[in-house]
Amino acid sequence: MKTKDLAKNLRELRALRGMSQEYLADESRVSLRTIQRIENNESEPTGETIKRIAIALDVELADLIGSDLIVETNDMRATIVFLKKQLSKTNKKSEIKTFETFIELLEKLKEKDLTPQQIEGIESYIKYLELEKIPSFSNEMFKKKLTKFKRYLKDKLRFVPNGYYTTWAASFALAFAVGFSVQSKIDYSIKIGVISVALLVICFGIFLDFKMKKQERSFSF
Repeated sequence: MKTKDLAKNLRELRALRGMSQEYLADESRVSLRTIQRIENNESEPTGETIKRIAIALDVELADLIGSDLIVETNDMRATIVFLKKQLSKTNKKSEIKTFETFIELLEKLKEKDLTPQQIEGIESYIKYLELEKIPSFSNEMFKKKLTKFKRYLKDKLRFVPNGYYTTWAASFALAFAVGFSVQSKIDYSIKIGVISVALLVICFGIFLDFKMKKQERSFSF
């Protein structure tokens, strides 16, 4: 973020609220020295610090940060760099897993032969997620953003996980076939027919997965 904008916004909002630096420090549970350094544009505070100050000032985070926030996630490459920076700052296993999964997903997308329309759609959605505005290491927030991104890839761009249709067909067909086969009153020939249909459904699922793979629309989520 631009610390110059943050310093200016903080001074103006604090004056508007009629707060002294000391009072704001007490209300936000941020040290007085940190408040002073931010206002003097001498340091770039953590997301948690900014969040606490925004709450103390009773303003939206965007009002404090300013509209001139540098967009660090304007395309897939930049987003990968941004996520790698976040990954380097944490040692929590849950956060590491989330960031690594997000990075892996984007790198696999980047390697695919995507159409210009697909690239535009993906990068527009990345901007919509506003990952750089998450105020601190909030694993739950990043996980929610990752889930939304996966849903977007599935629902809007029709990307599917590897083996998606095969798994779905097998679970449905096998359950259906087993349900018929255990019925003692059903003729044996009918049972054979049901099992044959179940195998055809599974084969159809395999065919669809092969088609998705050929079209570069399947990968591990």
